[in-house]
Amino acid sequence: MKNRTMVIYALLAGCVLTGVSSCEKEEVRHYELLPEQEEPEMDITSSGTISVNFENSGGAGGNEGSLKLVDNDYNSKFLINPYRDNLYLQLSFPGTIAVSAYIVASANDAQDRDPKNWELVGSNDLENWTVLDKKEDFMFTSRFEKVRFDVENTTQYRYYRLNITAIRGGTGLFQMAEWRLIYDPNRNTD
Repeated sequence: MKNRTMVIYALLAGCVLTGVSSCEKEEVRHYELLPEQEEPEMDITSSGTISVNFENSGGAGGNEGSLKLVDNDYNSKFLINPYRDNLYLQLSFPGTIAVSAYIVASANDAQDRDPKNWELVGSNDLENWTVLDKKEDFMFTSRFEKVRFDVENTTQYRYYRLNITAIRGGTGLFQMAEWRLIYDPNRNTD
């Protein structure tokens, strides 16, 4: 906005400084200023490296391994058996970035396997974690449901974790189709 305002002042000042009388005689024209373009938000998931503290028996690259969490395919899923209440999913980035939203998606079957309670946390040293968002008793309403959660975060972190502290059925298997992290370059960062 500053640049556009300066251009208008420069045009007006040009008439005054040069003493051009035609500036006063011309009809005043009104120009509509275009709003400044905002940069689009970005899904940064593919820039990170996924890890989990409990892996599928087939391994990370298996048919239902942890790599399915971030493959941008909502028809695939990560599954572990049995679920443990200290399960976490972690995305590590080469540098720091401020996440402004995240998406979680339910998988194809057995709603009792869905995450119900979780925390999104951020860290720069893998020891000190800041809670960015917390959900309790969240219930997906359908299979393959994608849900976005915006977070009020401007702090840049290198590591993000989704701590899954409970599943809908309480015990048994855990499944999730996708976990995505979103960055909004238009937000101010610390």
